[in-house]
Amino acid sequence: MSSLSVTVQGVALLLVLVTECHADTTRYNVSFDELHRCKQHNAINGYNYRAFFKLHELDHHNPANADLIVDLLVYVLAARDGHILLSEENKTAPTALEIVLGGGGNTFSQIRFGQKGSPLRTKASAGLLSPIDPLPVRVRIDTEGQVRVYAGNLTGEPFMETMMPKKNASELRYVSFTTWGTALAKWFYDCPLPSNSTNGTALIDGNELEQEFDGKQRLLDHLLGVPLWIDPPVNFSGVQISQMYIQGFVYDQTTNLVELSGAMGLSWKDPRYSWNASDFDNTTVVGDVCHLIWTPSFQSASLFTGTFSLCYLSHEGTIIVEMDEFSWANFCTLSDSYRWPYDTNACHLQLLTASHERHVPMHLAIRSMQFDPEYEQSEWSVKTIGKHEYEQTVTPYGQQPMLQLHIEMMRKSDIHSVSIYPSYFVANLLISISFLSDGRSRLLLNSLGLIVLLNTFLSLSVIVPRAGVPKIYLFFEWSLVFYTISSIFFAIELWLKRTRTNIPPGSWIGRVISFPALRFALAMDQRSNYNTLEHKNVRWDEVTCILNRIMMLVVVIVFAIGFTKP
Repeated sequence: MSSLSVTVQGVALLLVLVTECHADTTRYNVSFDELHRCKQHNAINGYNYRAFFKLHELDHHNPANADLIVDLLVYVLAARDGHILLSEENKTAPTALEIVLGGGGNTFSQIRFGQKGSPLRTKASAGLLSPIDPLPVRVRIDTEGQVRVYAGNLTGEPFMETMMPKKNASELRYVSFTTWGTALAKWFYDCPLPSNSTNGTALIDGNELEQEFDGKQRLLDHLLGVPLWIDPPVNFSGVQISQMYIQGFVYDQTTNLVELSGAMGLSWKDPRYSWNASDFDNTTVVGDVCHLIWTPSFQSASLFTGTFSLCYLSHEGTIIVEMDEFSWANFCTLSDSYRWPYDTNACHLQLLTASHERHVPMHLAIRSMQFDPEYEQSEWSVKTIGKHEYEQTVTPYGQQPMLQLHIEMMRKSDIHSVSIYPSYFVANLLISISFLSDGRSRLLLNSLGLIVLLNTFLSLSVIVPRAGVPKIYLFFEWSLVFYTISSIFFAIELWLKRTRTNIPPGSWIGRVISFPALRFALAMDQRSNYNTLEHKNVRWDEVTCILNRIMMLVVVIVFAIGFTKP
């Protein structure tokens, strides 16, 4: 009996020692005292990076090595799927760095470039994570983009190692943690480096690491229990576009498409999401709740696209939404191009929101619109912008409220007037002078005018809108007519000079041509030379000379009319 008693006492003593030893350390030699010095974040809502922490605001993130940008020590308790995201902004991005621990049911680990991005390094790691044994993880990233991940053993070789592609590691300023699916992950972050020395402090009971919810987390859980509404609240006053920052304005006359793009801020009141702040540790505002609340859905007929990037909700039910990028377009035809390149146009953008049983009015204050200095990205510039808010109007979906934006714009005429009007002036000047010239000089001037005219005419036919015929285009055609007339007169005059036939003195045409005032006005010769018809017989080539003078006056008058702004 004494031998059995000694044996039982020895086994009991061994169990006590093992229990006490396990209460203080784990298989990775992590004590509860080390975890107690960290901050705790519980990932309980699946794969969703919701809380972002600034690296430079962490108490224990101070890389001693100047070549290190990130030197982060964390611990994770999870049965599977622990995810770490390092990003340059407090949101997910395709250029972030994601580290997966125990993915695929705790079978592999991976370093990715971007959330769910392409893997940079993959390693089999069956059984890496544990829900009862905290895994120490140290992430070190240097200025050259070298990424080293230590898991379990923090002093040996890196668990995974890779290089960041085309990315400056100095831009990584935020860290976030999450899990996957229904897995629960407890993250301990902002931890000091572990100490191997014992300081005789009392052991910390493992119950102190039980999951605790602060007011914000309890509020988020409360919002999760609110139904996901498909309609706005009763007596909904509408959605207010509180800010619209226009970064791009484009009008393409070939496709008749006008587009505004930029960023937008919206707000509305929804009392269904209000709460008593005192019930949640005086939490009055919570962010990143786009997936928990009702948001307006824009109808496809509006040709409006944009996603809500960030949503803030106050305890009074006021919702403020940010839209980083939006595109608002519509088809707009160019009615008439007669005044080209000084023409104007008016277009409308329409915004409709979809709902099932209730209407969603949209409101916009014009003074809330701001413009980027280089927002005009086509040959059209905005002249004025107005808006009209219809309470009820006919839409493809029935009677609904609609927000309409009225845009008046005008073409940037400098682009075309500089290249067209000088050529038009030179061509008409050469053709008009040709009517006063003789022989080869006339032929040269007429040919040069034709070359300039055809070159500009062909260029003009490419850029002129198809809607109507511009005034300048019509006067270019008249210039071609004048060139043809000048060429015909030149040929007739050559033939008449060779024949040298005279006009009978008594004929009416001879009397008209010999009229002194007419000859003086057309600079034919001096008035004193022609007192009577008996003093000179008039030749037929002088008829073409007078016609040339008259045509020159016609060309100058038509040119002046065509050169003026329509």
